[in-house]
Amino acid sequence: MTKLFAMALALASCCTPAWADGSTGKTAEAPSMRFEWHPNQAPDCTECVSWIYAVGPITARTPRDFERFTAAKNVRGGTMVLNSPGGSVSGAIALGRQMRALEVNTTVGRAADALATRWLSDASCSSMCAFLLLAGKERHVPAEAKVKVHQIWLADRNKNILNNRYTADELALVQRDIARLARYELDMTGSIEMLESALQVPAWGPMHQLSGEELGRAKIRTRETVPTSHGPVATND
Repeated sequence: MTKLFAMALALASCCTPAWADGSTGKTAEAPSMRFEWHPNQAPDCTECVSWIYAVGPITARTPRDFERFTAAKNVRGGTMVLNSPGGSVSGAIALGRQMRALEVNTTVGRAADALATRWLSDASCSSMCAFLLLAGKERHVPAEAKVKVHQIWLADRNKNILNNRYTADELALVQRDIARLARYELDMTGSIEMLESALQVPAWGPMHQLSGEELGRAKIRTRETVPTSHGPVATND
């Protein structure tokens, strides 16, 4: 298969491999995204909200972990602060739909300290994490944050991408997930532009950081500010 054909059939990736659902490769147990709940401690503050810190790679088990995490918490309408290198296509799609059902807002950030009383905006949301941003009812990307996209590959083929051989079944899996992501973007009231941008970035090269203009066209950023549990979002100080 030529490099050009390989590029056309890939998806968005990151330093933590994201892969098409149903890959025939081995799926070794890996660290998965963890969630921290930070309820609003200032009920008299009109600018304060409860928030969830979501950090780490997205795996196939992440949606189950999130379902257990939210079972006994009133997270509806809160803000989900994302800090992730991306990961599984299927895991991200399922998690994104769970998030939309709970009407959470989304932003990019990292916990400011061990107590996580606030977050800083100089964080990264890459690959499938960018698609999680679309799950927010309202979405905000701070100027200091980085949202990056990149093609992905099959789970057992993310090394030596250019020298591997690919079966028709494997390519069919990738094409199926392209269609699933396109449908997901539309369902999340996004645009097809982010997927289009991702498909143009080779999986074997550096990721592409979306500009402010690109974030707007892809409908990843729908508002200019987002509240935290202690007032406006913190900047790196």
